[in-house]
Amino acid sequence: MVDLTPAPVSDHSEADHSSWSTDFTTLWLLGMLVLLPVKFMTFPYHMNLVDFWIVPALLIFWLSFVLGRQSIIVNPYFAAIWLIVVGSLVSTFAARNVSGSLVVLLKEVYLFTLFVTLIVMLSRLSARNMRLVMLAWLTMVMIHGILILGQFSSPDLWRFCSRFGGTTVDVDHYRPSGLYFRPSGLFISEKAGDANKAAFYQLLGFVPLVLTSRSKRIATILGIVLFSSILATGSMGATIAFTTGLIVAVVAIIAVGKNLVLVKKILLPLIIASSFLGALLMFVFNHNDQSHLEDILVGRAEKSSGGRFALWQRGFDVLLDHDVTFITGIGPENFREVDGKGNQLHNDLLAFVVERGLLGGMGLVALGGIAVCRATYMFRIYGTYLQGGGLKLIVFFATMIAILVESLTHQVFHARELWLFLALQEAFLFRLASSR
Repeated sequence: MVDLTPAPVSDHSEADHSSWSTDFTTLWLLGMLVLLPVKFMTFPYHMNLVDFWIVPALLIFWLSFVLGRQSIIVNPYFAAIWLIVVGSLVSTFAARNVSGSLVVLLKEVYLFTLFVTLIVMLSRLSARNMRLVMLAWLTMVMIHGILILGQFSSPDLWRFCSRFGGTTVDVDHYRPSGLYFRPSGLFISEKAGDANKAAFYQLLGFVPLVLTSRSKRIATILGIVLFSSILATGSMGATIAFTTGLIVAVVAIIAVGKNLVLVKKILLPLIIASSFLGALLMFVFNHNDQSHLEDILVGRAEKSSGGRFALWQRGFDVLLDHDVTFITGIGPENFREVDGKGNQLHNDLLAFVVERGLLGGMGLVALGGIAVCRATYMFRIYGTYLQGGGLKLIVFFATMIAILVESLTHQVFHARELWLFLALQEAFLFRLASSR
């Protein structure tokens, strides 16, 4: 990772340059957060609209790093990233679709580069600009959540958004997906919108909500809206992930804080929020088409879980095939080709082991383990500040657990918001260590 220590300002020209660099960085981050949830516009090689905003700035940032002769230090993630890249490269030679695997490999190198760049840029922000960036993230998440709730209540709004995204479907039991729509020709019936990815984006929205909240009352209201938007997508994986992260957060605070006052401060708002949300759902059930609600919230459970088990079984069958080498795998994103049914495995670890072999699987496990350890390390070190703002740091540990749970039923490794979260965690670690 590039050295995060800011260079000293010795004269007015350097101060002006520093100010320009800070403004440019802040503007870039704000633009990225605004474009991040816009997924109804599709481009070749799996690119999204936000990538056209990110790539030019990456070139500028890395050119400045090289010209500025920034020193490179070892980051705990580097070993895991190296294993993933090597495993992916080796498995590419065994892939049925070599060109597709190479595209995936290039995409991952791009994500790793973005990850390192975000760590540097977020670490150098002032407290004021960091709060501005977090508020921009929270604002987009809330706007997106309100759009999801609007689509949930109004089929006409959902159809309008789907047509605006270039899809033409008309189904009764659709799943609200905000701005997440799949390209034409890659969906069937109610799967036109990618509701699971929309739910994952909403799930990570609790990070800026917790970090920026100053009023418990406003935070509770926004949290209810945010959680309701996750429920409205019908994503059971995101709902279970949120519940698991919340339980882990409460247990961790009790274990570290050892203070009943802290427990009351957390549990009482949760009970109030849960009661209000339950009453709100009852009201919605009584004033809407219950068959639609039951279908996306409850009716999909058996079909969805059965589909996952069938997918995983086919993945294990491919893994046990004598023509497949366990060391190399079948190539990144090549399960679709081998399976012949056009589906992903919906499990990051299984997908890595099947497609990238032993090295890729080890790299993913190492990456997840490092992320959890870093979140735990930050929370434990600053546990002494639980009575103050340090309580908010539990959101990193809880979110990391939620991401791991989500990855058991969906593949989230390529989500840009995931790498934004990991970079933010590293930036907070650096900033907190510096202030300490």
